[in-house]
Amino acid sequence: MTESATTVRTSPGRRRTIVLAIAGILVVAAGMMASRVLLEEEAATVASYAVQQGEFVITIELRNGELEAVEAEQITSPQVRGQLKITHLFPEGEIVEVGDLILEFDKAEFEQKVTEREQELEAVRAELEKTLANQLVEIGRQEADIENRTAQLRLAELQVEKMKFESLVEREEARLKARQDELALEQAQRKLDAQHVVDQADRKKRELDVAQKERRLDRARKDLESLSVNAERPGLVVYEKIWKGGRAEKVRVGDEPWGGQTLITLPDLSTMQVETWVNEVDVDKLEVGQIAYVRLDALPGPTFEGRITSIASLGHEKEGDKNVKVFDVTVEIKMEDSRLKPGMTATCEIIIETIPPRPEPVAEGEGTPVTEPQEGEVAELPLSIPIDAVFEKNGRTLVYRIEGGQPLKQVVVLGKRNDDFVVVEEGLGANDRVTLLDPTVTLETVGGVADAGSDDATQTAAATP
Repeated sequence: MTESATTVRTSPGRRRTIVLAIAGILVVAAGMMASRVLLEEEAATVASYAVQQGEFVITIELRNGELEAVEAEQITSPQVRGQLKITHLFPEGEIVEVGDLILEFDKAEFEQKVTEREQELEAVRAELEKTLANQLVEIGRQEADIENRTAQLRLAELQVEKMKFESLVEREEARLKARQDELALEQAQRKLDAQHVVDQADRKKRELDVAQKERRLDRARKDLESLSVNAERPGLVVYEKIWKGGRAEKVRVGDEPWGGQTLITLPDLSTMQVETWVNEVDVDKLEVGQIAYVRLDALPGPTFEGRITSIASLGHEKEGDKNVKVFDVTVEIKMEDSRLKPGMTATCEIIIETIPPRPEPVAEGEGTPVTEPQEGEVAELPLSIPIDAVFEKNGRTLVYRIEGGQPLKQVVVLGKRNDDFVVVEEGLGANDRVTLLDPTVTLETVGGVADAGSDDATQTAAATP
């Protein structure tokens, strides 16, 4: 029997499969090693923040304020008898000069009223003249009658003298005739006197009618003149808002305002203020005199210093939200700047408290001025860290302090805070750094390693270094 040797050969396809399997194993191993390196680097490079020591400022930000002038000349609609309708407005935002036409109303109705008043005055004046003429005629007639009666009396008296040698009866008749003429003269005189009284009263009434019509005409002419308003001083034209259809809108041509409404203001741009509001939950934190820093929403760069000058005593519903009560606040800006324009929106940052408190400025002649700390005196400046660096765990307030490149748990006691930072009263020093993220959460999320928050993974530092 003859044995023959058999050679086993591997096919090309099987060889490629083996090579790919080995390569996959190598890739997985490399990935695991890279993950471990990345996790170690992650632990060493968690974002951190150096503890800050210095003045700590607590503020409240009041948004949606509006700039306006502290003092401004107000242009109001005239108090007239009739319906007003705006026909002309000087362009808003432009500078008006003395004598320029700022505001004008429709004159048709008022011109008609002046014409009617002129006609009424002309009529009563004609009546007065007619009355005076009639009185002159009547007085003249009565005065002539008196003269006639006087002459008749004199003739009767002469007749009495002639009859002294006549019979008794004739003499008595002559005396009676003289007496009748005397009585007629006295009656004519009393009638003239009465006529003077009546004429004076009638003339007074007519004169009063004329005076009343003159006043009405004068008032109508003044109303007509008041429909054209010219500038008495130069200034920037700012339109005011009036109620139209249940909401406040800026005035425009065609509006029909009431008499006495403020339609335009010419602000004094040398002193500006911000009208804003504060929520009812924060109003007790504000006081008149507190420092404020004002930023213009249109110009985020410059900041202007000011102070609170008034806080409303009564709250009102926030516009657009009836469930929220707000209080109006006025902040006066201390500096003059051409960039401050009425109507611009602004945000006010109010300084509520500083730690340590800032010394109050002393006015001249009111006491000893504030001096700098003497040599050897050290101001007690607080330590502060970002609120993001503070964590609550198991009823304790913690931060993660960086020591030797590793984050270590540190129990802290916190003080006052603002929107972004908090004062650290115990647990940290001025030279410490703290992480801005919880490193235990970060490691678990990235690599799924064992809980770094356990005693085996993270050491707990002493209370205060």
